[in-house]
Amino acid sequence: MKLKLTEENRKWWILAAMTATVSMIFVDITVLPVVLPTLQREMHISDLGLQWIINAYTLVLAVLVLAGGKIGDMWGLKKAFCFGVTSFALASAMCGLSNTESWMIFSRALQGIGGAFLLPATQGIIVSHFPPHQRGKALGLFVSIGSIFLALGPLIGGSLTTYLSWRYVFWINLPIAAIGLMLALYAVPPMRGKKEKFDFRGFSILSVAIASLVFALMQSEAWGWSSPATLILIAVGIFCMIVLFRRKHKPHASILDFNLMRQKSFIASSTCIFNNQLIIMVTVFWAIYFQNILGFSASTAGAYSFMANIPVLFAAPLGGFLVDRLGPRIPVMTGFGLIFFSLSWFCTFANHANIWLLMPTLLTFGFGVSMIFTPCFVSMMNEVSAEKRGVASGITAALRQFSSSLGLALFGTVYSSIYYSHLGNSLQKNPGTAQLQPEQFEGLLSRSPAAVKIMASLPHVDAGYVLQSAQAAFLDAFTRMNLLGAILAAVGVLIGWRMMKNQPISHQK
Repeated sequence: MKLKLTEENRKWWILAAMTATVSMIFVDITVLPVVLPTLQREMHISDLGLQWIINAYTLVLAVLVLAGGKIGDMWGLKKAFCFGVTSFALASAMCGLSNTESWMIFSRALQGIGGAFLLPATQGIIVSHFPPHQRGKALGLFVSIGSIFLALGPLIGGSLTTYLSWRYVFWINLPIAAIGLMLALYAVPPMRGKKEKFDFRGFSILSVAIASLVFALMQSEAWGWSSPATLILIAVGIFCMIVLFRRKHKPHASILDFNLMRQKSFIASSTCIFNNQLIIMVTVFWAIYFQNILGFSASTAGAYSFMANIPVLFAAPLGGFLVDRLGPRIPVMTGFGLIFFSLSWFCTFANHANIWLLMPTLLTFGFGVSMIFTPCFVSMMNEVSAEKRGVASGITAALRQFSSSLGLALFGTVYSSIYYSHLGNSLQKNPGTAQLQPEQFEGLLSRSPAAVKIMASLPHVDAGYVLQSAQAAFLDAFTRMNLLGAILAAVGVLIGWRMMKNQPISHQK
């Protein structure tokens, strides 16, 4: 690529700008799970609090990203992009300055606001400046180069946490944001927005629906599934979804483009993206497994998580190559098949606590995930007119983040229910621990100060029994979470086979 900007090479400069910026998002995705045990230990955060630190971002992003895509079409994608980058960087600085659980969750929510404008704008800008026959290549490179940072995230996060401070995990976003913003201001031409009204009523209804359903699932373990609060939130979420669907024939109901959502390729790609993103959230617990069960430091856990992300660098461009020539069905089915193998292998060997036995899991998972996203997105955007690419990207991003929130809530609920049930049963079997409650040992494997204090008050034999019981309970919950992910991957193979096109992009309209 020539260093001087010309109309001939402008699209590659634009790709470089978008890639630099999405790298910040990718780092944020993989860097945080490695840090969670340290955050729990140093900031006295509960298990549910750890889940909210992740889900505060994904939930706000899921709620706002549709609005971000729509506003991006109205403002112009370049303006939306610049606003998103700046907001995300400032929120990252606030995360690094956090001293309490509530402040961290609040700052993560602010990151979600920045991401809601940033994500649909980056994808829309790339698609708008590349011809249809090069979009698979461009988006493959976009994901692949950005995925270098996705792969490096755990290694960077573990090293910073071990040798400096977990705060630098968030502050590293600042220089990346500055580079992306400067490149965008230099290369992206002005992009005019569309004059149209924003559907505030539809946005409000959708926001309440998503927030109610995710919040109910997240809090179900603490409140109970039969509690009035849980049931009311679920009812409110379902009711709002029904109301939103009934508004589809009204011309002002534009927060969701129902004409766009009726297209077969859009439905197929969206379904696969939703399922894939749901499964990905099981990996949040992988980094915890490396530290709490295998006994790795944050830096060592980050190094092995880095190895798990290396295949992403090759799979993303391969997925773009295959979808351009074969259509989306083959790469999507292959991706879900690899994920099924990966999680099934993890279920089989997690109890052996041997990292080398787990390498097939780590290497095939990242490859499978990337073989799904690029073909699905290219197939979807190929059917969308230029003026609707911002809202289409917004719908896709909203779907991914909603699925992330649901996935974390789902796996977190499975983990908590199985872990505390298993641990409670084990405590009851031992006379010396029969009077203890499993909730007293929350965060024990992460060496939470409160749990460590209780352990110190127990006789040595009973303390050892509690620790072994906690490890066994974690492994039981962890194995079942991976099994659930494998089942979802098998469903993904069937969805790809029945719904995705088996036709090269060049032969589609």
